[in-house]
Amino acid sequence: VRRVDFDDSDVTALHAQAGLIAVQLDGRAVVINMTGGTKLMTLALTQTLARDLATGDEAARPHLVYTDTVHGRLDWLEPKPASEPMTSVLRIDDVLRAQGYRRQPGSGGPEAAYRQRAAEERAELTRWLGAQASKLERAFGALNGLAQAARGPRGDTFSPLQQLAYAPGGSVTDMLTRVQSLGLATWDGDVTVQFRDAAAAEYLGGGWVEEYAALKIAGQRCDGGWEGRLEVEHVDSGARNELDAVAVHRNRFLLVECKAARTSDDKVADWIYKASQLARSIGGQLAQPLLLSARVPAPEHLQRAREYGVEVLAGAGLARLPEHLRGWMAR
Repeated sequence: VRRVDFDDSDVTALHAQAGLIAVQLDGRAVVINMTGGTKLMTLALTQTLARDLATGDEAARPHLVYTDTVHGRLDWLEPKPASEPMTSVLRIDDVLRAQGYRRQPGSGGPEAAYRQRAAEERAELTRWLGAQASKLERAFGALNGLAQAARGPRGDTFSPLQQLAYAPGGSVTDMLTRVQSLGLATWDGDVTVQFRDAAAAEYLGGGWVEEYAALKIAGQRCDGGWEGRLEVEHVDSGARNELDAVAVHRNRFLLVECKAARTSDDKVADWIYKASQLARSIGGQLAQPLLLSARVPAPEHLQRAREYGVEVLAGAGLARLPEHLRGWMAR
């Protein structure tokens, strides 16, 4: 496999470049994917290669193919018109490579295995939090504030003993009772909460949304695979990103961003923009960004998300995640 940098500065250069490619092919059979590139580039390649590579041997003539992603088929235009259904061939690493990314070297390992075991131990609580999100918004706010205080402003310190502003009741009491039963924190029945460790504070401060997403995506059996907390880097620039969850199905990429905290308007706008840009950069033109939020964004942010093509499930909408995933897989 050889990559050729195509000079498309003007029409003369296009045809000259196509002629050079024809010489390099030296009569060998070639398939031209007409789906990408500019219209002029496609025409220059097809006209020049069809002329310069034309022989009496049909197998050696250029084969022209167009990928019709709307109807899920491959349309062969030359040498004989024909159509065939697209098949699911891409997995996560294939999409990453096609976009110039790879898994960050050294990611995973013992730390990832520990996170996986911890997630399995609290899976029942995670499912309950997602299912009851509409009733727990007040509880999320209270516990998120404590967890953030426990972990410090940059997440590099840990102060396990924290106090609520007032004695809790209702949904906050229910949530703290369940948290305590799993040993993630202890609660004195009044205002004092003590987190077991920094990992428990991270989970209760919003990490549970990532684990909820992973549980629901895992249940859908995406044919190209799925992963949670995937660390990737750009092959050329070295730029790194941590993705909360990704999935591939029918050659299409889904990027999921997970949030739980109530924060500034600027921060929410950044989340939406980041989800949109990362999905296109890492997953390609057919990628779909999805934002999961325990708290419901303001109407203006939901409008911004629509403008950027970011789908949002928030608050009570989290419970619809399995249905949403099935809809995405069926598109």
